[in-house]
Amino acid sequence: MGRKLTLVHDVALTPTGRRSAKRISKRDGILATAAMLFNEQGVAGVSLGEVAKAQGVGRASLYHYVADREDLIFQCFLRSCEAETERLDLAAEAARPLDRVLQYLRESLAPEAAQHAVITDLAILSGEARSIVQKARARNTQRLASMIGDGIEAGDIRPCDEQIVARVLPAMVSYGLMARQWMDPTGGGIDPEAVADFVAYGSAADPGVDFDCALNAESFSRLHAATFGRKSLNDMRIEQILMMGSKLFNERGYDAVSLEDVAAALGATRGAIYHYLDDKEDLLRRCSERGHELYEAFINAADAHGRTGLEKTAIVSHLNSQAQAGSLQPLAAWMAMDALSPAQRQRYRQRMRGLLARTEQFAEQGVQDGSRRAHDVRSITVARAGAYLWIPKWKPELEPITERYLADEIVALFHKGLAAR
Repeated sequence: MGRKLTLVHDVALTPTGRRSAKRISKRDGILATAAMLFNEQGVAGVSLGEVAKAQGVGRASLYHYVADREDLIFQCFLRSCEAETERLDLAAEAARPLDRVLQYLRESLAPEAAQHAVITDLAILSGEARSIVQKARARNTQRLASMIGDGIEAGDIRPCDEQIVARVLPAMVSYGLMARQWMDPTGGGIDPEAVADFVAYGSAADPGVDFDCALNAESFSRLHAATFGRKSLNDMRIEQILMMGSKLFNERGYDAVSLEDVAAALGATRGAIYHYLDDKEDLLRRCSERGHELYEAFINAADAHGRTGLEKTAIVSHLNSQAQAGSLQPLAAWMAMDALSPAQRQRYRQRMRGLLARTEQFAEQGVQDGSRRAHDVRSITVARAGAYLWIPKWKPELEPITERYLADEIVALFHKGLAAR
């Protein structure tokens, strides 16, 4: 980065060589405050001034602990990795492999975990800082995958793709920490025990029932002839821009993508993009709208084709997983928090609450018709939604895998859980 990185564990020393508890406490407080703001508003939407105000200190005071805004983000992200390592350490003390995985989830969804930033956009960091966080995350991912693999070998966990599951579970946790802003506060937060039970035993009343999704997410594309009908060439070009914009935002994050990047990926000129868009924020707003329309279309399709509540939730999950793993890629639900105005953000939250409420209704229907086990459908609906929202970021690590294979693995996790039975 061209400057010294400030590591979270680098603290001031007293003349006797002991760490200054006051400095540790101050830094921890600043990082916890920044993390909660990042999780609520998105990393790109939070300034140093806002962190200082929320912490109740002057902006100049922050510079005793961070070099600049990027250093603050780096420290928050690294602190999150270190906290996850500690949770894995605690989980490793359990006797059975499955219990280790479930304890990891409980620790990760505990209320104090909200003080750690969800790592959304590593591209916001420059080279050395990004590399440090990437390596720390990779170590944690492989450790969780090893836990799952050990469980499969011991016969404690059913056969599954441990590399996919080791990425899906932290994604469920991350969305659970961020989604509090989209949940009705009168209903309480996410219950860690409910999520752990869901991951252990799935939601299907009969885990032996297989599910095969006959629907293809790509058929929902506006570029598909059967869907597009007599739409104009102008509309098709706009859809191509929004599809590519959503894909790049999902993969790199809002800050790391320019309109020039979108133009280059499409083989178009910058001027051609500006013919259809006002600016980058206009692109984000339109991608957000497109994403909501696709999410709603998936829910409508599930309602039309699912015979039971369990099938309806499975179709929603399968279509969303396919879409994020393929070229359709609706804008990830956390992305629009970064740059939208407060009014737009509020509208976005309301729409997200509406979508989550509809899928929650499918889950409740499943409990009533006997296709699903009776459990905390609210907590599980939120956890399920997080499983596929980071797919564009981690799928390249596992190539080559098909969209359907990935979606099948995720839905099998939701139906059967991990426990070998």
